[in-house]
Formats: sequence, C-alpha cells, structure tokens
Amino acid sequence: MAVPTLKLNLAPPSNYWRLNHVMLSWAALALGCLILAGSLGFTWSAYQEAARSGKLAGNLTSKTRSTADAQARILSELRSVDVAKELPRWRLAERIYTERSLPWSRLTAELERSLVQDVRIKSIQRNRGSDMKVQIKLKGEARSREAEADFVESLQKNPFFDQVILEREGERQGGGVDFDYTLAAVSNPPPYKPLPKYAPQAKARPGAVAPKAGAAPQVRPPAQQNSIAVPPPRTPAVPAPYGNAAPPAPSGQDNPPSGLNFTPPPRRPNRFRAPSQEGNE
Repeated sequence: MAVPTLKLNLAPPSNYWRLNHVMLSWAALALGCLILAGSLGFTWSAYQEAARSGKLAGNLTSKTRSTADAQARILSELRSVDVAKELPRWRLAERIYTERSLPWSRLTAELERSLVQDVRIKSIQRNRGSDMKVQIKLKGEARSREAEADFVESLQKNPFFDQVILEREGERQGGGVDFDYTLAAVSNPPPYKPLPKYAPQAKARPGAVAPKAGAAPQVRPPAQQNSIAVPPPRTPAVPAPYGNAAPPAPSGQDNPPSGLNFTPPPRRPNRFRAPSQEGNE
C-alpha cells in the first residue's frame, strides 16, 4: 500500500515588518536622534534663560543697594538742612513757579474774553492768596447796572476763574458804577482757546425796533445828525410876471371884502429860464 504524500510549508508567513524591516529600523533611529537633539536644545535654552535671570537679579540687587544708599544720604542731608534759614528761598521759588504757570498774557486774554459792552477796566493787580492761588484785583467802571451784571455773569461762566468776590461798589458822578473785584484763578487752568475775531455786540435797548435782515442801514441827513438847521439852496431871482403886485382878479368877480381872508390862486410855473452862472461869469 502506498504512503500518502503530506504537503507541509514550514516557512513563516510574510508581513510588512519582514518586508520593510531595514527601512523602518533606520526611520526609528532617525526619529530618536531628532528627539534627543530637541531635548538637548531645550535644555541649553533653559540654562541660558536661567543665566540671564541670575544676571538680572544681581543687577536689581545692586541697584536696590545703590538706591538705599542714595536714600540714606539724602535723608542725612535733609536732616542737616536749616529749615528756618531756607524757608524764604523756598517760598520765593514756589511763588516764581506759580506766577510763571499763569503768565500775564493768559490773564489779560481771559479778561478780554470776559469783557462786555459798556464796561471798562482801570487797573489790574496780581498777587497770591492764603490758599496759594493766584488772585487778580480789578478796578473798573460800568455805564449801568445791567452792564455790570453782564460782566459778572461772563466772569462766572469763564472756567479760568474759580471765584468772583465783590470788594466795593459805588455810584459814579454823572452816571455809572465803580466796582472793585477779586478774581481767584484755578490751580489747573484749562487749555487756551483763541479769542473771537469780533467783539460782543451791544444789547438792544427795551422798546427799540430790531433792523430787518438784509435791510440797508438808515442814514440820517446831516441836518438831523448834527442838530443844525441847514438853509435850503438859494435859487436865482426870477422876475415875476406881475412884479410885487398881487395878481389881478379874474373878470366877472369883485374884490373880496376887507373882513374876509382871501387866498390868491397858486402861481403858474415860471417859464422864464434862469441865467446860468457861466453866463454871468
């Protein structure tokens, strides 16, 4: 009897690793080298950052020590200063600094901004009050109480002035009001704004008729403006057709009685031409 044939395959089955194990090995080795290089780079940067932080901490420590030494030296100098001797100089320097912070040009510009019609300033005096603020003493005059009230209202609306104090007020001879004011300027003045190009217009009087828009101004003749009677121009004498005698009564009418007022009829326009001046010359 024949022996049956057995088919056996003892070789292992093929797979991806068995087919490409060389390439995969080199790729894994390269990836490991990259990871090692990255870790070394991060470690070196960390060491550098730590070194810079150490240097910065050392510099800060040295600066702190130098600042402390300077503070101790300044404190020792301040303890050695004679306050009673140096106080007048400090006050003078503070006064100069305060006055320079508010120059005369700014003060006069703000006063000009606040001026109204019929008000005049006669004198300006500048000093410093007990609260270390610059004060302005004004002496002026106004034509009426309304003009003075408008001036005070304009000063109060100006943000440059902190307070308006009335010192004195009295009537003037011939009409008007004399006044003395004390103006306190603010410590931190607002930014300067240019003055308007035109002065404020005078307020209309009660009962006056406002001119219409676009209407031409009415100009009075010279006789009304100067209140002087100007005689009319003289015309050359022209001989009347009847002389100095009255015109004859028309025919058919009797002379009027003596007790009645008789008005003669109007004369006809003279047809005679007056001689010109050129002919007379």
